[in-house]
Amino acid sequence: MAAGRPRVSVIIPTYNRAALLGAAIDSVLAQTFQNFEIIVADDGSTDATGDLVRDYSARDARVRYVRLDHAGISAALNAGIRASAGALIARVDSDDKWMPNLLEVTVAALDARPKIGFAYGKSQWFSGDLEIAETFTGHAPAFPGDPVRSLLWGDPTCSITVVARRECFDRVGFYDESLATSEDWDMSLRLAWSYDFAFLDRVLALHRAHAASATLGHSDEPGGFLAERHKVLDSFFRRADLPPRVAAMKTIAYRNLYVFQGNIWLGQRRWRPALAAYARALATGNAPLDTLARIVWFGFFVRVLEKTAGGRRFLRWQSEWRRARSKSH
Repeated sequence: MAAGRPRVSVIIPTYNRAALLGAAIDSVLAQTFQNFEIIVADDGSTDATGDLVRDYSARDARVRYVRLDHAGISAALNAGIRASAGALIARVDSDDKWMPNLLEVTVAALDARPKIGFAYGKSQWFSGDLEIAETFTGHAPAFPGDPVRSLLWGDPTCSITVVARRECFDRVGFYDESLATSEDWDMSLRLAWSYDFAFLDRVLALHRAHAASATLGHSDEPGGFLAERHKVLDSFFRRADLPPRVAAMKTIAYRNLYVFQGNIWLGQRRWRPALAAYARALATGNAPLDTLARIVWFGFFVRVLEKTAGGRRFLRWQSEWRRARSKSH
């Protein structure tokens, strides 16, 4: 590490994941960009997490350990940020891993565009036996150059690939500790109010799929996660200073959330809550045919297409076409 303060502070929030945490730490230590510190923010673990991190710290002084009473992931992230010294803040969850070039790529993007607040890429899902899935998190914004509307349409970001400037947190504040999940979407919406962001169209991390995962239907009980998504939207639209173009997104934002909820329930073959969510989406707004098309496309056709190489190629082409079309309007 270069002399003086580290360029990047990497926060790893964790709770009782000693069996997985080492792989996350190793993936940061293996970065091609080495000017960083690692802060493991332990949310009151009762397993061997402390011993594991202290062992890493004895071998590499860049690894630091912060322990707090169990208060949730947002509190752990905030504790890590407060203890950090870098001009840039990054995060990787303790059950996930970074690709070796994540910091190199994202730091270069931030250096090239000094006015953006953060940069992010894609992560690819994998299972415990390291089987890589053809499922990705993180995609291009729906409205290039309009970060707030893009995040209201549907969160395009991937939290474990985000690298943000410290000044962003100085300006908008820390994570909302009342949120047990979706704290990253809430933070991105607050950041987007003041900053644009950059999407890097490459896989920069691996996202572990297991029973405790809160997204993409991997959770055994996604109801709490979905309720938190609704809470984030409710909080945002209570703002009194929304410009007309943003206020006009309210119906679409809730419609898309209900479709997203239905898709998660559908993926778990829980037909009743899936149908209830789809019905709520259809009852929201004045474009039921467009909503129905969205339900059919994302709830059924995309799931079928993702199962074949040709289908995946078509989905990539369709994504690129939509992105080019949105830039021309």
